[in-house]
Amino acid sequence: MKRLLVYPFTLDMLPIARYYKGFTEYEDVLPIVEEGSVIPVNQDICCLDGGSSTGIKASADFESALAVSDDVMFIGEPRDAQMHRKYITMAEGMGKKIILYDTHLPEYNAQVSPEDKLAYIPVPIITVMGQGQQCNKFDIQLGLRRTLQKRGYKVSQVGTKRYSAAFGFCGLPAFPDFPLWKKILLYNRFFADIVRKESPDVLIVGIPGGIMPIDKYNQELFGETAIAVSRSLSPDVSILSMYLSQVEDNFLNDMTNYAKYALGTTLDFFHMSNTRLFLERDMRTFGFITTNCDDMPKIARDNMFNVFAHDSAETVYERIVAQLQDNIEVL
Repeated sequence: MKRLLVYPFTLDMLPIARYYKGFTEYEDVLPIVEEGSVIPVNQDICCLDGGSSTGIKASADFESALAVSDDVMFIGEPRDAQMHRKYITMAEGMGKKIILYDTHLPEYNAQVSPEDKLAYIPVPIITVMGQGQQCNKFDIQLGLRRTLQKRGYKVSQVGTKRYSAAFGFCGLPAFPDFPLWKKILLYNRFFADIVRKESPDVLIVGIPGGIMPIDKYNQELFGETAIAVSRSLSPDVSILSMYLSQVEDNFLNDMTNYAKYALGTTLDFFHMSNTRLFLERDMRTFGFITTNCDDMPKIARDNMFNVFAHDSAETVYERIVAQLQDNIEVL
């Protein structure tokens, strides 16, 4: 049984511990936290995301985990390699394979002008977007990837996490100082290049951040990334992940109309995350409360699911495949 040690393990890296062994040669993942981490050790990581039990527990004992691991994955920016040099040297001394994943966003350059047309992308496109941070978007992306690959489809993918390359696909490049028209065209060219190079059957695109401001203090970049990415594509299926709340039909209608007119897409499915927002004492900052999937309210709508409720998630994933197959020109 091959074991992979992951260091330093943070809340943002939960999907690595939960899914990595399902997509790679590793049968076990050993998440190791830095000293002073807020992540509880010796507890199943499901206590952090509210999902089903994994049997995986975080630890702060790097040396003990190193002794029983086969390979070691260090995740971070280039400067972090110097900070963790002691551990890297220790792993090298024991003959471990070292995997270094740089969390810098990929770079992409292309010449575009305001008069350019959007390039045609000749494969079905699925977009996964959310109300904001920490609402299980990456979990959805990985679930879709697994379902499509099991059905024999070749998947190209762009993820919402900076470490997406650990799963075999890239993250979304950032163009922070460009006007909106240029971002739209650059994203379009970026996706078109991926499809041209990889010749996939389907493209899954995860959109970082939120689709609109949460309030006047938490603006989610005013949803600009969601607008730019969605406008750069013509999605065949779009999924919106929402924070846990009592959802009314009026709210879903509002989201659907916003997506139609601001993002230029139709929302086909809604995801109810395990994360609930709450206001901190300053009344300006949001915090997050994670609810165990077993304690979540039952989802009654057939176009809504929770990624940790296996049956509802698989049902929606299969419906997405069927929806694309119904259009012979798409899939």
